[in-house]
Parts: sequence; structure tokens; C-alpha cells
Amino acid sequence: MRPKRNPEVAWRLEKGIHEMAWDRYRKDEEYEDLGVLTLAYKETIHQLNLVGAEIWTRVNGANSVDRISGEVAGLFDWDPGEAKEAVLEFLEGLEKQGWVILPR
Repeated sequence: MRPKRNPEVAWRLEKGIHEMAWDRYRKDEEYEDLGVLTLAYKETIHQLNLVGAEIWTRVNGANSVDRISGEVAGLFDWDPGEAKEAVLEFLEGLEKQGWVILPR
């Protein structure tokens, strides 16, 4: 499966916050509550945290769920099987919001 973004979703990586979140992660400090990527769709605005942003930036219609989850597992030192399950669950949530398309 190769997920792709809904082209109607506007998004922006908040670079300063993104760098701050990575810095906190490396220092083993709290980082999960920082909104590092902003999504705008229809009349809503939503922010993703560091993990969500790393997944989102890899969703391009070419990368498979396996590749995305493998890269995210490597970034955060996660078990590959657990990462795949978490990434797929996250993408299914984004699909329900209309932000991504998951070809079946």
C-alpha cells in the first residue's frame, strides 16, 4: 500500500519547532506535545507532533507503508513490527479525517 496526501490539504513544517522537538527527543525530554507540522483542510487547522510529522513528510504516493514505518522505526529506535502497526493506525486516522488516501 502506498498512501498519498489529499491534494486539498495545505501543510507547513514549523522548522524552528521541528528542530526544538528533535533536540528534546535527543535529550530524552518531553517532545510529544509540540506541534511541528500544521495541516489546513476545509475549515480546520490541526497540528501534528514530531512522530506524526515524520510520517506525514514521507507520505507521497511513492513510499509504501513498509518503507515509511521502517524509516520511522529507525528514527525513533522502535521495533519494526510495532512501528508498522502504529504507522498504519496513524494513517487510518488521517484517512478518516480526509487528509490521506490509502489505496486498497
